[in-house]
Amino acid sequence: MSKKKRKAKKKTKATDELQKHSGRAKAGKGSKGVSVSMALAVSASTAARPESKIPRPYRTRYPVKMAEYLQTKADAAAKKSRAVRRRPARGAESALDAVADRDRRKPTRHAAQAAPSLAPTAAPVQRRNFEGIRATGWLPPDCTMAAGPNHVLVSVNSTIAIHRKTGGRLNQRRLTDWFANLQNVRGSTIFDPKLLYDQHDGRYVLLAVAVNNATRRSWFLLSVSSTADPLGAWRNYALDAKRDGSTQTNNWADYPAIGVDAHSLYITANMFAFNGGFRYAKVRVVPKRGPYSGATVRWWDFVRLKNLDNTLAFTVQPCHTYGDPGHEYLVNSLFPNGSELTLWTLTNVRGTPSLWRRSVATGPYRMPPDAVQSGGGPRLDSGDVRSLHAVCRGGSVYTALTTGHNWGTGSNVAAIHWFQINGASGILNQEGIYGARGRHYFYPALTADSNGNLTMVFSRSSRREFASMRYTGRRVSDPPGRMQGSARIRAGLANYEGLDGLGRNRWGDYNGVAADPDGRTVWMYAPYVSARDTWSTRVGSSRF
Repeated sequence: MSKKKRKAKKKTKATDELQKHSGRAKAGKGSKGVSVSMALAVSASTAARPESKIPRPYRTRYPVKMAEYLQTKADAAAKKSRAVRRRPARGAESALDAVADRDRRKPTRHAAQAAPSLAPTAAPVQRRNFEGIRATGWLPPDCTMAAGPNHVLVSVNSTIAIHRKTGGRLNQRRLTDWFANLQNVRGSTIFDPKLLYDQHDGRYVLLAVAVNNATRRSWFLLSVSSTADPLGAWRNYALDAKRDGSTQTNNWADYPAIGVDAHSLYITANMFAFNGGFRYAKVRVVPKRGPYSGATVRWWDFVRLKNLDNTLAFTVQPCHTYGDPGHEYLVNSLFPNGSELTLWTLTNVRGTPSLWRRSVATGPYRMPPDAVQSGGGPRLDSGDVRSLHAVCRGGSVYTALTTGHNWGTGSNVAAIHWFQINGASGILNQEGIYGARGRHYFYPALTADSNGNLTMVFSRSSRREFASMRYTGRRVSDPPGRMQGSARIRAGLANYEGLDGLGRNRWGDYNGVAADPDGRTVWMYAPYVSARDTWSTRVGSSRF
């Protein structure tokens, strides 16, 4: 064997093997829960409580300087790129496929044409479609949702609502009011909500983050229902996000995510220095026995997570886990581009957990260009390459991100790159790039049903289309790497402009998806433009 080949073999071994994270779990604890009921009407004094919308105390929202990020986004629109077909990763079922969306109204030709027998068919059958929360005055909306036995919960910045599954809204409340019984959080800005339904224990869980610039405080706000009835009692907790275990820092939490398995809740966030830059990604393991009983919450923290190439991990997504594999998976992409994902495994989740990592080779992904829209004006912010949502079901880890892609027309568009990974082995089972020539696809969120079929919701726009909400899916029996044609949940109705302080036309930052406890239905939640410069949201469901 040549010296060159020996080096290549050594590198492959280093990236394939499971390696232990260098940092130990740091123990910490908070306070007992404070009860709140969604059934109670909002009093006049509560309704009048001011809502804080103070800008977050950062110089950049990314692991690079803001100027560098903005330049990378500008380059994404200018540079020409092509999808690279490559050999499958070891044990993978297929090579990377770039598959063009053929929606029901206008089939779109694409550069890498599939054989006629493999052409995408219709999306999963749509079942429900009703209005969600309307514009709240926040930018961006940040859509999240949870589906339980009888209700659907949705949340945006910075409001939560409960709906019947038939669409009737039962209650709606601002998060400022929802967490008003946590006195030490009053006057703080509450944002970036995340919802899930814990099918293991029949509870709804709401997570948000809060920051107070004046006092330099930061919290994970956790709310847990007492039963599967979201109109009953809940318990609220304010967990000190500045603590790494029990050690105080000068960092605050942004862009949180929450996962669950049979034993614990898993909270992640990007940690930033007050009035500074990105420090590291944090994982907080919260055993459920504390918050689910109203007792003191205890946790284990892992900080300063690094990818195998020694770069800092960014936006680590914990899985919503079905079944009980005995450990929890988390996943993140590399920033600002890459050709691998980092798959994390938390072991010994019933005791003192340990965190392990491995690299999963994938097709290349790159920063997406911002999305053009009908009527012109500023492009819609399509986000970056961070992983958006993660699910573990049937032993597979599913996630998706937004990437830049060229369909052979000379200009790049935003497209979706999705992945299915074998959790135990770290082998990439399949992946695909999804989109269409001349159209931008961004902020995907996907999940699997009990049969292994996938459903994915996303935003879409083009020079002939306002920002809309659409979805697609694939049967477990479909050819590897292939999604079916997409269908519309709600079309955008007007041009949109909602600029932040840096001139970005904010959309996203994420969409919501949730598997119904019936095992087959999947619920989706995303924004669309309801009137000029006004976002609204829509709830939809489908099933195979």
